[in-house]
This record gives sequence, structure tokens and C-alpha cells, in this order.
Amino acid sequence: MSRRRTLLVGAAVLALVVAGVAPALGADASAARTQSEPLNPCVGTIDADRAPDATTLVSIQGARGGGKTAAMTFGVAPNGSIHGVHNDSAAGRWWEYDVDPLPNGELLMATTEPGITVVERIDPATGEHTDVTRLQNVEDAHDVDYLGDGEFATVDKGDERNRVLIYDRSGEIVWQWRFDEHTDRFPRDGGGPYGEDWTHVNDVDLVGEDTLVVSVRNFDQVIAIDRATKEIEWTLGADDDYEVLNEQHNPDVIVGENGTVSVLVADSENDRVVEYRRTDDGGWERTWTMRGGGLHEPRDADRLPNGNTLITDRRGHRIVEVTPRGDVVWEVYAPWQPYDAERVGTAPGSDGPTMAQVGATGAYEVTGSADVDTADIEACYAYLTGFEGSRLVPDDELWGTGGDLFASPTATPGDDTAADGDDATGDRAWTTVPPESAIDVPGFGVGAALAALAALTTALAVVTVRRRG
Repeated sequence: MSRRRTLLVGAAVLALVVAGVAPALGADASAARTQSEPLNPCVGTIDADRAPDATTLVSIQGARGGGKTAAMTFGVAPNGSIHGVHNDSAAGRWWEYDVDPLPNGELLMATTEPGITVVERIDPATGEHTDVTRLQNVEDAHDVDYLGDGEFATVDKGDERNRVLIYDRSGEIVWQWRFDEHTDRFPRDGGGPYGEDWTHVNDVDLVGEDTLVVSVRNFDQVIAIDRATKEIEWTLGADDDYEVLNEQHNPDVIVGENGTVSVLVADSENDRVVEYRRTDDGGWERTWTMRGGGLHEPRDADRLPNGNTLITDRRGHRIVEVTPRGDVVWEVYAPWQPYDAERVGTAPGSDGPTMAQVGATGAYEVTGSADVDTADIEACYAYLTGFEGSRLVPDDELWGTGGDLFASPTATPGDDTAADGDDATGDRAWTTVPPESAIDVPGFGVGAALAALAALTTALAVVTVRRRG
């Protein structure tokens, strides 16, 4: 074998080793640096190579045991730094619940004052309220969703009401579905004490044109209601059937291949996140379970476009992004009792594939958490409540038109007339996060590099023998 050929093969071998091994070593070193030099007391595990590319919005209910703490929302950057804090307790609110980005660039927030629900709209660039609507006859609504055409859906867990309702921009109720009119499915001796938090209905989402998916926590069920007929289309779970669900929160419907319906849900009292797929006979099969690793009464789980799941871990006082097989790639603390988390640039709720679509069905354990303790949470709470600045999202991640929520849009984000990521009116369109799969990461990897090294070494030996023969 010539010296020139030997050098070429040796260089190729070295390149393959570097390509396969160096990135893995670099990822470990980067993660170690992040953990040893946290940006603030609210930073847990952050894998620099797999951290998000956009802001995460986090709402905190505001309760520590039987004590009241600040109800607030904060925006956190991919590296864990805080953009700003919107303190709703300072505005006279009691609880904070679900937060959603609106198409016009505002945030929609469900909050409360004593005895009533308060719906806020917030400018993420300033953290200031742009609108406040008090629903005097709706008690402790945990969720408010904008349906379009000036209508909003919410839930009312007030005594003697227990209903799902739709109201218009003036606050007038235009549609409702009462649980006490369906006692064949929701008997008064089931759930919680009748008249004292009977159903604890805590979430509603519009799926398709006319289906409202509702979480009935105290009956351990998720139901789908046809808005037009008021019939229940399907039910997941049953009262006290804790093998399926146990006082769940924030279910998201994900439509998979061939239109198959799956439901991703924070199975709170089972300390897990689960995904169920509807079967051909109308039943359900559990296709994915994520538990362990400190998960304690999760309140929300959103499937991201990259296949990861963003989990709001209520009594773990943290937000974690995990891969389909449970590896924590991003973690921040959120005291006391976070309720919801949304990734800027993704649709409200889940905006990603089913676990069947990414080939990761099964049961997995959460691994790689920084193992938060009480001192960490207390330090983070002091940091957040003392933070100066209410901006929630940086300029380069703002979205929508910034105009009237109820105005007819003059252009759609992504319109062919848009340029440089803006829509036809010159306003910023929705941001996006990269669609790379967390399962099939491009590149050789260590194993592939070593296999290539072995193959090239064999080839080199064969060439050398042939030359000598």
C-alpha cells in the first residue's frame, strides 16, 4: 500500500471518529457546565445541545400547602434566564391557571378574584393587561379558550352550576352544558360531594368544528361533547377507575395516522403522564406512560413538534421537557404549584406527533432531573418575586398582528405575499421551533463511528495483505 493511500485512509478514520465521538463528549461537557454554573436559582437540568429554541411561558397558581403565595406568569429563555414576570397577585387576582397565546399576539389567561372568574388578555411584550373581563356568574374557571368569531369557551365548577359554557365578547353566555342534566352518566352520589365541588370540571378544548373535549376531574373522566347536539361522543375513564385516570388535568387530543384519535393527559393523582389511543371498537388502549423521576401530581403535558413532551409538574414545582423515552433535556423551577406551560411558536396545547408516530410506545421513567429540593424552590421563588421587569417574550419571538382580537384578519401568517417571516400586513407571524425528531437525531453517533472505524481498519488490512501478495 502506498504512503499516500495510507494517509488518506488514516485521515478518513480520524474524521469518522471525531464526527461520532466528539459531539457526544461535547454534549456531556456542555451539560456539566450548565449544571455547575446556573444562570439563576430557577435553573435545573439544561442540555445545551437539545435545549429549546424559543421562550416558554409558565403560569403559577400560587399556593404553598395551606398558605397563599404569588400567582404569576413568567417567560423563560432557552438557557433558563428569565425575560420577565407578570405578577397577578399585585393586580388583585387570587389564582392563576391556564395561559394561551392568541392569534393577534396577546396572551389569554384564566384567573380569579374571590367568588368569580377573571379573564385577562396580556401584551407579552410589556406584561401589561390589554383587557380584563369579570365573569360574575362563573366560579373558579381553570381554563378559558378562544374559539374565534368573538366566542370563548370556559368551565364553571361553582356549586349548583357545574357546567361547560360559551360566552361572547360582552360576557353573555350563549351556550351551556350542565352536568346535572346528565345524571345518568354523572350521578349526584359520584365524584365529589354534591354542592361542594361535585365535578371539579377543569378544562375544555375545541377539537375540529363542533367537538368540546372536557376534563371532569372528580369523575376521573375525559369526555367529548358535540356542541350542536349536546350528545357525548366518547368517554375516556370512569369514576374511581384509577387504573385509567385519577383526577386528571388538561387533556389534549392528538390526531395521528389515518385520523386515529389519541389523548395525552396529565394523570395527576397517579403521578404520571399517559397517552391513550382509541381502538376500532370504540375502546381505549394506553400507548405511552411517563412516570418516576420525581413527577408529583403533574398538571399539564403538551406534545411538542419535535416529539418531546413539556410537563408542568405541579407539586414538583418545575417544568420539564422530556424525550419520548424520558430523558430530561430542559428543566426550570416554578414555585409554588405551576399550572400550565406553553412553548412560544407552537399551537396552544399539543402541537406534535403521537408516540406511535415516533416509534416510542411503552412505559418509561423520567431520568436526568437535577433533583430539586425545598431550598432550591425557595431560592427560585425569592428570585421570581423580586425580579424587575414584566416583559414575557423578546421582540424577535413576538407573533400575530398586535391588533384587535375580534377584527377580521387581512392576511394569514405564512401567506405567499409575506416576506422575511412576516405576514402581508407587515406584522410578525407565528414563530416556530425546529421539527427535528428527538428520537432520530442526525449524525453518526459513537456506535456508528466505532463501527465505521472497525470496517475501515479491516479494509486497510485487506489492502495491505493484497499488496504484499
